[in-house]
Amino acid sequence: MLGAGVAQAANPPRVVSLDGCADQYVLGLVPQADIVAVSDRAALPDSYFRDRVGTIRRVKPYLETILALEPDIVVRTWGGDLRLLQRLQHHGIKVVNINDVYNYDQAREELFRVGDEVGQPASARIEAHRFEEALDNIHNIGRGRSVLYYSPSGYSAGPDTMVGDILTRLGFRLETQTKGFFFLSPEVMLTKKPDVFALAFFDDKVSMRRVPGRSPVVRKVIADRPNLVLPSRAMACSGWFTAYDIESLSLVGFR
Repeated sequence: MLGAGVAQAANPPRVVSLDGCADQYVLGLVPQADIVAVSDRAALPDSYFRDRVGTIRRVKPYLETILALEPDIVVRTWGGDLRLLQRLQHHGIKVVNINDVYNYDQAREELFRVGDEVGQPASARIEAHRFEEALDNIHNIGRGRSVLYYSPSGYSAGPDTMVGDILTRLGFRLETQTKGFFFLSPEVMLTKKPDVFALAFFDDKVSMRRVPGRSPVVRKVIADRPNLVLPSRAMACSGWFTAYDIESLSLVGFR
């Protein structure tokens, strides 16, 4: 009995992730052999660790599908409703909920917490070291210039968001101190005079359907100033891994 118990304890947990943001934590921290499945968004272009998906099964958050995989741990950010999560827990499956992070200090804490939750503290320490190096290597390309973040849907971001932290670390001064994510109508856009526009998702054909960002007036305002194009995968999910793209962006600069 003791031998069997030791063998069972030595077996790494089988892990499933339920959504695109949870995928990043699982693919970034858990060995591929221990990942039973990831979400059906794991290999999309805005998935940072999509190159690690390989032959890992991709699934939708359906109870029967997940139970059939017999995972020990399910990781999620927004995937799966309350009923699904309760049923998983009823079957003895550990559910790890990933918290929203609004800056890189919080991202560091969440990296360590989730690493512990999925039984991969060593992987978290390795990623944390790489993460700290990336932060240290971010170049000051803003040099105090004002910047306004703008997405195709017409939303901008304030200093208390991950976008705000990213732009500040790049050396920019935010054009507005409005908190959170907020809508800027084309009329309001005309009143803003940032030195630089920080853009995201303008290369996404789906995001560009019938949105304020398609307005000729808005496009002209944006075209008349330098643009900093933020990587879509760094904007899609907030986490430590986005620092790697931001470091690379700081080496390229903006047009």
